[in-house]
Amino acid sequence: MSMFYATGKFLDENSAVLGTVPALVAATLEFQANMKAIEGAVEKQVIDITGFAKDKAEAEDAMIGLTLAVAGGTRAYATVIGDSVLAEKMNVTTSALRKHRDAVVAQHSQGIHNEANAVVASLADYGVTPAVLTDLQNAIDRYVAAIAAPRVAITDRKGATAEIRELMKDTTKLLVKRIDSLVEQFRVTNPDLVRGYEDARIIVDLGKGSSDETPLVVAA
Repeated sequence: MSMFYATGKFLDENSAVLGTVPALVAATLEFQANMKAIEGAVEKQVIDITGFAKDKAEAEDAMIGLTLAVAGGTRAYATVIGDSVLAEKMNVTTSALRKHRDAVVAQHSQGIHNEANAVVASLADYGVTPAVLTDLQNAIDRYVAAIAAPRVAITDRKGATAEIRELMKDTTKLLVKRIDSLVEQFRVTNPDLVRGYEDARIIVDLGKGSSDETPLVVAA
């Protein structure tokens, strides 16, 4: 990537001269577009998925809190009217909800929401209103999204790795097959320009702890 950035910087700084060759202008624009695409793919590849665990925990806490509030009010109502079946459905605790797997917790909360919604017209005196049920539904939806987010991010990251590989290959081919050849036209009239370009196109291997520079080798 460092070579790509160095080459892009050189092309930009010398655009006034290089811009006299239309084909080189077109190739440079394509190179710049590829660089933006690579940067976008790299952002997906390096995304830190640890933050998703915190989001999920916060979403679960909010959902469970609202679930217990709705269940408590509905259970009290069911007890007053003598509906033992509904009362038992609303008999939930924090520990009972948390022992479920992620998706099951959401389903349990959704079930409580649906049961309460069926009798919501009678629940206002028990602290359960349509607005409260809307809040619970939103909390459930947020939690469902939170448990799916890490998997989506991992899938995106895997796809980004493959995308970067292809973009790097295409960009290297663009440099070797087109831009290198077009810059060569300036070797007689502007040798300093060509030398500067060739310097930018050198890959420096920093991993060896030396200043050795190795020219880029690309298969034809």
